[in-house]
Amino acid sequence: MKLGTLLLRNAAISLSQLETGLRTQVLYGGRLGTNLVELGFLDVDALTAHLGELYQLPTASPALLEHVTPQILEKVDARTAEQLGVIPLGFFEPFPDSLAVAMIDPRDETALEQLGERTGAQLAPHVISELRALYYLEKLYGLPRKARYVRPGTRRVLTTAGERRRAQPVGGLVTPPAIRLEPRRKSKELTVPPAATETPPPLGYGGACDRIDAARHRDEIGQTLVDFAVGRFAALVVFLVRDGNALGWRAYTTAALARPIADLSLPIGGASSLQAAADDLRPFRGRSPSPGHPTETLLWASVGVEPSMDVFVAPVVVKQRPVNLIYAHPLPGRGFAEVALDELSELAVRASGAYVRMIKQTKGH
Repeated sequence: MKLGTLLLRNAAISLSQLETGLRTQVLYGGRLGTNLVELGFLDVDALTAHLGELYQLPTASPALLEHVTPQILEKVDARTAEQLGVIPLGFFEPFPDSLAVAMIDPRDETALEQLGERTGAQLAPHVISELRALYYLEKLYGLPRKARYVRPGTRRVLTTAGERRRAQPVGGLVTPPAIRLEPRRKSKELTVPPAATETPPPLGYGGACDRIDAARHRDEIGQTLVDFAVGRFAALVVFLVRDGNALGWRAYTTAALARPIADLSLPIGGASSLQAAADDLRPFRGRSPSPGHPTETLLWASVGVEPSMDVFVAPVVVKQRPVNLIYAHPLPGRGFAEVALDELSELAVRASGAYVRMIKQTKGH
């Protein structure tokens, strides 16, 4: 039985709530239970109880997690704990010779085998929700949570375009003309041949279209956009748009990243290029509305590029709501190739279609 089926059977959520949770999972990743908690349909304790029923295993309660000793933590190093999604709890009755471990996925036989080899102990799996596990991995091991998994309500939320635009300069936001978004026929003449001294980009527009059209998971979409950036842009960042923030998801840059991209969380407020694309639901091209805006400054510093007078942001829109923002920075001394921006805009449209297709497929859960 799957978690969604169990929750419906137990009347813990409604069918419409399950469908909303599945749709959110497609767009933002994470486990179904995580998304249901983030949406406010379940609390963490209720989810944990249902997971215990689903797996027919004891649960890792906060009381157990709060009393894990340093000696027990030493049995599983931080890297292993993060990779396998586990936290050692200790030796408890009625099996004092078995190491109790909290596991996000207690059915993961590979993880159990690896953990048994590394600890040299028999294991007694306890189930733990993803959100609670990430919280305690941070608290006990010092492993920071990705921005995606910071609970709603802990970020600055700007709920409407009107609220965001109040922080703009008096003159307002000047957005350049919209770039054509109509689907383009794939043909060889659409690709500009590279100069003789340059290496052709490894992923062409046609190949990127095919990969997005066939994508079965959101990660395939993000990776395709990053692969398409090689040779065309100095930097490309794909953001998740959630709770009024742009959360780093995937990135390509010709320079070294100043921090893991998943740690980047930028408020979509004031007069920034990200805000312009998110509010207007169409690509933004041109000079940042506010070059000194903290969002722009932090973004440039994070991807290791010099401030640019010409930036590009394309939204990926589902049901008239931006779910991704694709930020592109030009190659130094060369600027943007118009065909690359045109193709990137159309890949954003294809990504929108791919998300809709995957959401429809989840209805057969």
